[in-house]
This record gives sequence, C-alpha cells and structure tokens, in this order.
Amino acid sequence: MASMKFRTLACLICCLRIVPAQVPSSSPTFRSEKRVVQVPVSVTDKSGHRVEGLSARDFRLLDDGVPREISLDTFDTGVAPISLVIAVQTSGISGPALVKIRRIGGMIQPVVIGSRGEAAVLTFDDEIAWRLEFTSDSGQLERALTSLHPGKFSQAHMFDAVAEAADRMKSRKGRKILLLISETRDRGSKTNLKQTLQTVAREGVEIFAAHYSATATAWISKPADEPNSSGPPQPNTAGPDGPPGIDFNPIVGELAHLRQANSIQALTQATGGEDFPFLTERGIENSIARFGEEVHSQYILSFSPPEESKGTHKIEVTVPGRGDLRIRFRKSWESAPNR
Repeated sequence: MASMKFRTLACLICCLRIVPAQVPSSSPTFRSEKRVVQVPVSVTDKSGHRVEGLSARDFRLLDDGVPREISLDTFDTGVAPISLVIAVQTSGISGPALVKIRRIGGMIQPVVIGSRGEAAVLTFDDEIAWRLEFTSDSGQLERALTSLHPGKFSQAHMFDAVAEAADRMKSRKGRKILLLISETRDRGSKTNLKQTLQTVAREGVEIFAAHYSATATAWISKPADEPNSSGPPQPNTAGPDGPPGIDFNPIVGELAHLRQANSIQALTQATGGEDFPFLTERGIENSIARFGEEVHSQYILSFSPPEESKGTHKIEVTVPGRGDLRIRFRKSWESAPNR
C-alpha cells in the first residue's frame, strides 16, 4: 500500500513539472470585443401603469427592419451600473428655478444611481462648466447642486451641453443616462439637433428631463427665495421669456415660448426617455422620484449588430399581439467611424 502511495505521489510531481515546461506563444493574441447595443424599453398599459413580467421572447426588435436575437435584463435580475450626467441650465433667468433645484442633491444617489452607479454635474448657459466629475458620494452630489447659482448670460446652449455630456460618457461602461433640468428649448448652441442626436445615438445615451418655465417659476417665486433679492422679480430686457415685471404679461411670454421648437421633447422621444415638468419645490422632488422609478423599471434589451454595420440605424421594438401597450424606446443607434 505504501509503495502504491509513493508511485501516485511521484506521478503527481511529474505532472507538475510538465506544466511549466509549456512554452508560451511568442506572438500576442488580440481579442476584439463584439459591439453590443443596449435598448432600454418602458412598457405601460393604456392607463399608464407599468407592465411587469415580460420576458425576452415577448419582445420583437428590428434593426433597420431586420429581426435581431435579443437578451433581456431587468433591474430585479441585475443590470449594469448607471453613469448619470445631470445637466442644469444656469442662465440669468433661471434663478427662481435653481432655488428649487438645489434641494434635490440628496435624492440622486438613493433614488436614481443606487450604490453601484456614479453621477456627474454640469451647468450650461452661454458656456458649459463641469461642476462635479463622476462620483457615487451623495454628499458631493448634494454640495454640487446646492452651490448652483444663475449666471449673467441669457442664452442656454442645451444641445452643446448634451453633446459634450455624451462625449464625456464615451469611456463609461454600463447604462448611460442624461438628466436635463432646464427650459424646454435650446438657446444659441453651435451644435444643431441632428448632430446632437447622432452623438447620443453613437454613445447610447438615454435622455430624461425635468423642465420648467422661467416665466412661471419667476411668477410664483417669493422674494425670500433668493438671498440676494430685495424685492419682486424685475423685467428681463433680453426677450419675452424673461421673468415677469410690472409691464410684462406672463401669458404672452408663455405663448411666445410655446411657438419655439421643444428641444427637450425631441431629445427624450428620440432616446426613449421621458420629460417630467415641474413648477414648485415639491414638483421637482416628485419629478426626480418619478425619474428614478422609471429608470429602475425599464426592460434592458441588448443585441449584437453585424460587424460591418456603419452609420445610423433605425430601431423598432414591439410586443407582438399586445396592441394595448405603450412602448417607449430609443429610436436609433449610431456606429462610430472607428468601430
């Protein structure tokens, strides 16, 4: 018996000696990762209630009219962490709205990004400024949003801000989400809507919004809301969207505002997001709560397109046999030239 154990041990030693003797290949092996397109999908019934319990086989996804094999993740089954950029308009007319926006900092980590996600903050008026790089620290997020103040400029380069945020998320992994907190339209961007949509489609960014009317928020604001305010809002000579004053009719201002293109509607609808308007402090808190609920209830569909795919591609998602459902999803994806 002892001799058998000795022979067995000797064989094991020989085997261990043989393994290191293998010579590694002199030429390195390069692996190319196959591109995966992620499509967050929101499904509700006619009453607006979220529909749960769907599986991958319930969905049909067309990529330029071609059915793709899809995989499905839900928040409950574990999805990739969230990278969130909060882009806030800080034009001179945004003061009354910023008083309310400053209060939401403590909600972002627990309600939206969770323990595994990260968020960054940028502001935009005539210029774009990064106030906080990506972090999961709720305290830093709260301080960054609390410190926001209106600038001196009247413009709001929304498209430029969205494009820069999407470009900053190029190297981020997982879900990429942008939250716009602003008025509904762009004011003076160098980037146009088409270019902006191409950028967010290429990086797979989903856009949500919490929009306000500068006219309406100024109209209901109290002098005490602004520490530097010594009285009621003064007329804004920059244009009809300024805060109301003695000689300014807010109804006329709103009509002039509505005649402009609704940039937020275009961005959210194209990327599968949603817009949550607000007017009061309670309103912005409810908007963030609804935003977080929406993000965490989406179905995350994924597919791998052919390697030769180039340019812009149209996406269509349906639940066959369920014409009673309302389905919201990103409308396109873009292949970068170097991909």
